[in-house]
Amino acid sequence: MFQKIKKHLFWIVCGVIFALYFAFLAIIFFAPRADRLERGFIPCTHQLMDKLYACHEKKSVWCQVIAIVQNNACDFKVIKDGFVLWLEGRQDTPYANYYFEPVLDKEIEPDDEELKAFYSKHQNIVQEMEELNKKGIELEMQSEEKKNDEIK
Repeated sequence: MFQKIKKHLFWIVCGVIFALYFAFLAIIFFAPRADRLERGFIPCTHQLMDKLYACHEKKSVWCQVIAIVQNNACDFKVIKDGFVLWLEGRQDTPYANYYFEPVLDKEIEPDDEELKAFYSKHQNIVQEMEELNKKGIELEMQSEEKKNDEIK
């Protein structure tokens, strides 16, 4: 019996790791993706998007791999924090911090004149937001460069 386990130990370990990672991905997949209060895995996703956008500017594959690994670490921290809060008795279940009823923005009234004026003034709002995000990332990179220069 021990010889069979010893013979197949590598594949057993690989299978267990694969099963745990699959369960990890399933937990994230079924969690809410939109919430006004930014709970659960949503902040990790926003950080990932910002990092991937910065990596797109650098055109670096390793930058993208590092961003994805950091996102997995952030997601794992959310799961770990939920388990710790549950052990401390601060939440009912170990998954209450990432499986919840999402709070969504109230529906926008289509008859709102101020909103209509805003949309008529900003017809390319998606492009404007992308430009603002790009400028924000550039400012963050410049501030990091200044900090690095001050350290040297």
